[in-house]
Amino acid sequence: MASTAEIKSQIQGAIEQVQEAMGAIGGAQSQTDNAIGAGTAATQDTGSSMPGEALSQWQQAKEKLEEALTLYQGGSDTFEQYANSI
Repeated sequence: MASTAEIKSQIQGAIEQVQEAMGAIGGAQSQTDNAIGAGTAATQDTGSSMPGEALSQWQQAKEKLEEALTLYQGGSDTFEQYANSI
C-alpha cells in the first residue's frame, strides 16, 4: 500500500497534468477567437447562411472549452481537498 506522502505526490502530479491541459485549452480558446474574427470578417457581405452556421458551431465549441475548464478546475479543487484531508 502506498504511503500518504506517495498518494499526495501522485495526486499533485495528476493536478499538474490537468493544469497543462487547461493551458492548452486556453490556447485553443484564443485561436478560436481569432478564427471566429477572421471568419466573420471574410464572410460579412455574404448572403449565404452557411458562414453563420459555421461561426455558430465554432462559438458552441468555444463554450464547451469553457465548460471543460470549469470541470477541470472543479476536479482539481476536489482532489486538493482530498489530499489535504488524508
